[in-house]
Formats: sequence, C-alpha cells, structure tokens
Amino acid sequence: MTVLQAIGLRKEFGGVRAVEDVSFSVARGEMLAMIGPNGAGKSTCFNMVGGQLRPDAGRIRMGGRDITGLPPRHLARLGVARTFQVTAVFASMTVRENVQVALQARRRLSWHPWRSAGGLFRDQADALLARVDMDAQADRAAGVLAYGDLKRVELAVALAGDPRLLLMDEPTAGMAAAERTALMALVRKLANTGGLAVLFTEHDMDVVFGVADRILVLNRGTLIAAGEPDAIRADARVREVYLGSDVANGGH
Repeated sequence: MTVLQAIGLRKEFGGVRAVEDVSFSVARGEMLAMIGPNGAGKSTCFNMVGGQLRPDAGRIRMGGRDITGLPPRHLARLGVARTFQVTAVFASMTVRENVQVALQARRRLSWHPWRSAGGLFRDQADALLARVDMDAQADRAAGVLAYGDLKRVELAVALAGDPRLLLMDEPTAGMAAAERTALMALVRKLANTGGLAVLFTEHDMDVVFGVADRILVLNRGTLIAAGEPDAIRADARVREVYLGSDVANGGH
C-alpha cells in the first residue's frame, strides 16, 4: 500500500532550480533511501516532503490526500514524523520524560518546561522505549547518554506520534560504525513489524545498501535513477556521477 506519493516536484531559489520534476512513492513497510552528491537537491526534496518548504510545482499525496505545502505540525497530525541530523531532546529531563512530553504533544495537552511530565502516559512511554531498546535507561537524564542512545530516544519520540511515515535526515551522522548498524537494524525492524514507511537521506553507502529496499539517486536536482540496490549499483550513470568504481566492483 502506498503511503506517500510525490509527483513532479520542482523548487527554485533565486532562479536556480534545486529540484526539477522529481516523482517517487513510499510504500507501507518500505525503507526508501534518497542519495546523491552535495548539491543534488536531496535536502530540498526532503524538506518539501516534510513541510519545511513548499514546492513551486508538483503535488505530494499521503493516503490519497493532498498534503502539498502543509506545515510540519499539520503533517504530524496526519502521521508524518521526522528525525534530524542533530538530536533534539531535553537534556535535563529523563529519557522517559522526553517521550512523555511527546505523547502529551500528540494529544495536544499543554506542557511547561518547569513542570514535570509526572505520571502522564508513563506506561505508553515505557512501551515505546522498549521498542527502541531503551527501557532499561528510562530514568536516566538524557544529557548523560551516549550519542547512539540519544538517537534511539529521538526515535522513540518520533514514534510517540504513531506515524505512518518516518522521515530520517542523515540518521547515522556522527555515529560509530557499530552504532550505525544497530540503529538502522532497529529502524528496519520497525518497518518490517509495524508497517512503518521510511524515507531517509544518508551519506554512508554501507547503511544505504545494507537496509534500503529501494534507492533514489538525485543529481543536479533531477532524479537519475530509482530501483533496488543491485540495480542502482549496476547503473552506469550512477557510477559516473556519484558512487564511483568501487561500488560498481562490489564495494560500498
């Protein structure tokens, strides 16, 4: 089942076309990677889907509904969640409280930074932390966690919105190799077991080719290839503009 469909997206900045006629879809339970060299238009395209930018042309649909240009807060209510390159958690709050606050926000309950999340949604928060293997650290302050664990907390916060689509912007940036592998294996599990659709950008080709079901390749604002990892690896144009001969020969 298609969760998200982008049709003919275009975006210009000062007369320069950052994205031109890009179309793709993401299905339930699918992990779709968006890659390309610097300046390829990945961030622009990603931000149009996430509501940070409005397309100059084209449409974005989710479950048959036109969501083009809707702001992130409206998209969140429709089941779109996003994680960022830099983790955004409350360092002075516990791991559990961070998730409780997200659950409160999902239900549009008021929260103030000087007021504890208390007992609200405690069980739900613990259940979400268990899904990302962080339930054992629920009472620790977020500010003392290792970076890889912070990324897991951020993922639990994103899941608090009960999303159908998860947007992940460079999810493994700044992580060690073992942490990258563990985090993306967890996301893969969430997609497989919960039917979560995942669209992510990523520079690490080991991550991309290790977990993506399909890969989109952008170059100079246009979509030059789309397909399963083996097809992308074998695509001569992709090798020429981005991946290099090492990928063509079986490396990452």
